[in-house]
Amino acid sequence: MKTTKGGLGMDRSIVVTGGSLGIGRATVEAFLAEGDRVVFTARGEAEAKKFLGERSEDVQKGRLFFLRSDASVANDAEKLAAFTKEKLGGCDVLINNAAVFIGGLLHQNSEEDFEKLFGINVRGPFLTSKAFLPMMLERKKGHIIMIASLAGMGGGYGMTLYCMTKAAVINMARAMALDYMQYGIRVNAVSPSATETAMFLGGNSKETIDAFRGQNPAHVLGKPEDIANALVSIADEKNIYINGQNIAVDGGLSAWNGEYNQSREPGQAYRE
Repeated sequence: MKTTKGGLGMDRSIVVTGGSLGIGRATVEAFLAEGDRVVFTARGEAEAKKFLGERSEDVQKGRLFFLRSDASVANDAEKLAAFTKEKLGGCDVLINNAAVFIGGLLHQNSEEDFEKLFGINVRGPFLTSKAFLPMMLERKKGHIIMIASLAGMGGGYGMTLYCMTKAAVINMARAMALDYMQYGIRVNAVSPSATETAMFLGGNSKETIDAFRGQNPAHVLGKPEDIANALVSIADEKNIYINGQNIAVDGGLSAWNGEYNQSREPGQAYRE
């Protein structure tokens, strides 16, 4: 297999669900930069078409493909697997990124909220992984990565249902890793902290966003590229011993015990 100067694999077949915006889009771009070929999905076509237009050279060279797909629909997952096999010949890395957020106190949440969150955030990775595992088993090779969240590692205010879904995919990754390591397939999860995506920035007030920034010991929010860079590194075939893990990409937030640091000025950021 070809390698980049940094030693990372090139010309792999990558699938990213929810790849037209935010972390998904940054992930698609990061793997393209490694010389890989990518299929990405989205439920809507507007942002996807805009993205494809901006990456027209990759499209023309047969390195970037899009399929409209709903992660919570079984037939869509099967179509995605078939589309990927047709266009890329198989799948080396599947990144289950598609997700939605619905907040609120539990007694205020509706059954529809529950069904939507679990349908996309949990049923989606289940269906997509199930659809892609046969081709990975056939090749005795593959890597599935769940995009989880710090919200799945502990409680969060006003987001009980969301926390439940992300905790589910973290343990899904752990259990799958045990079942499939004997077949040469790795499964991991990556848990970002608050990240500057349209979903986060558009769904919160400036005061809330500033509060999240101040909560992080680094006093910065994550950028989609931070998560994408971590995914590229974890997906490197040199890192086959990283398996069954939930890796926090959070600027150090999950390491912090909440104690005030008197050695720094309040609000001092490590990165502007």
